[in-house]
Amino acid sequence: MEKAFRTILCFQFLILIFFSCIFFGCGKKGPPVPLHQIMPPRVKDLSGYIVGDILTLTWTVPPQKELISSGAEGFFVFRSKTPLSAADCKDCPVVFTHVADIPIGLKRSGVLDKSQFIYHETLEPGNSYIYKVNVHAKGIISSDSNYVDFFLK
Repeated sequence: MEKAFRTILCFQFLILIFFSCIFFGCGKKGPPVPLHQIMPPRVKDLSGYIVGDILTLTWTVPPQKELISSGAEGFFVFRSKTPLSAADCKDCPVVFTHVADIPIGLKRSGVLDKSQFIYHETLEPGNSYIYKVNVHAKGIISSDSNYVDFFLK
């Protein structure tokens, strides 16, 4: 009788642990972020222009103090390219592709080599383009810059 009681008690304990794990998780789920890591600052002034079929994107460096404290290493340039012949879909998500990694270039003294960055790309006619830039630092990527869009007939 005592052995049966222990078996039932053990079974009830395992059920309690199982349901505790299911209902009392560890909190909000999301991508892991290292503790005490400062998020890189966001690029806020992305702009561009086209001359012929050459696109030029420009942006200024976010505040230098924020770049240095976050350990910023460079900028990722992302592009979404859609044929103009494709149906216009207002609710479709924009899919970006990584097209460039531009290093920031801190001097040994911690001063930036330049305060404005430029990216050039040749565009193909008949496409619509959307660009964004993110600052990256030690595996962490900033929030998106403003988007700029172009089309070349």
